[in-house]
Amino acid sequence: MKLLIGASNIKPNLDYPVVAIGNFDGVHLGHQAIIAKAISRAKANNGNAVLLTFEPHPRRYFFPEQTFKLLNTFQIKTRIIENFGIDVTYCTEFNKKFAELSPEEFATEFLHKKMGAKEVIVGSNFRFGKDRAGTVEDLIGFGTTLGFTVITPDPVIVENQIVSSSVIRKLLHEGNVTLAAKMLGRYYTLEGKVIRGDDVATSLGFPTANLRLPNELIPKDGIYAARADFLKTDGYGTKEGVVYIGSKPTFDKKVLSVEVHLFDFEKDLYDKRVRVTLIDWIRGDQQFENQADLIDAIKKDIQKTREILAKAGVTPT
Repeated sequence: MKLLIGASNIKPNLDYPVVAIGNFDGVHLGHQAIIAKAISRAKANNGNAVLLTFEPHPRRYFFPEQTFKLLNTFQIKTRIIENFGIDVTYCTEFNKKFAELSPEEFATEFLHKKMGAKEVIVGSNFRFGKDRAGTVEDLIGFGTTLGFTVITPDPVIVENQIVSSSVIRKLLHEGNVTLAAKMLGRYYTLEGKVIRGDDVATSLGFPTANLRLPNELIPKDGIYAARADFLKTDGYGTKEGVVYIGSKPTFDKKVLSVEVHLFDFEKDLYDKRVRVTLIDWIRGDQQFENQADLIDAIKKDIQKTREILAKAGVTPT
């Protein structure tokens, strides 16, 4: 996949561009349906599957005062998208000039003239142009005039809910990583560098790798069954373990930490990059009366995690 950043890099020089449009935060099953349609239509016409996305997220631009956390960093998002077979991804800056394009200007100047779109694939609730005034029906009308067709794949339904980034965010805030995984089509992951911690877990007999995360959305505090992969580290493979997210109330800590205790693993991981895959929720964070009670709880967490991971597949079901 070719990744081009900046509107100035978008040129109408591709054979039969089929353009999928969206922010694609999370690249969930609904997004994947849009991407798959773009790829299939491009192949049917010996063309190019093109993805158009934006940075920053429009909500960040319009409401900078709000705390709005993304499911993926831009780097992780594009890495996921690349796996699906998109030919070219264009990322344009969502700035004042872009935000003030009228719906007609976006369709005419951007999609038609700048991109040369032959087909456009969007979600059924897609809005575009200044003040989000443009609807899918408007886009179809512009396409009829300008020479491109518009396709809207059906929404994806999982457990009687339409899959969306906002629903997945809510589920993760609730600790429901299992349903979130079904909507994503993969387990939710956290990845970052291993840093030195306070050694509290080590003192209890359960050493952990403390993670510094670029991820913005950290799921609800608690204990999770997990698997860990070591990025750019040869020979370690995938290990199983238990993840703790919280501020260690038993020890009156105030800072949120994310750490993973790996089973049967004693390597030095400082400064290594680790991707932690959250398989299932075990329990919420708790304050214990003493260390002995905490140790007993950790042992139970580990036993339950081993049982869960023994049954869990590579992909959510």
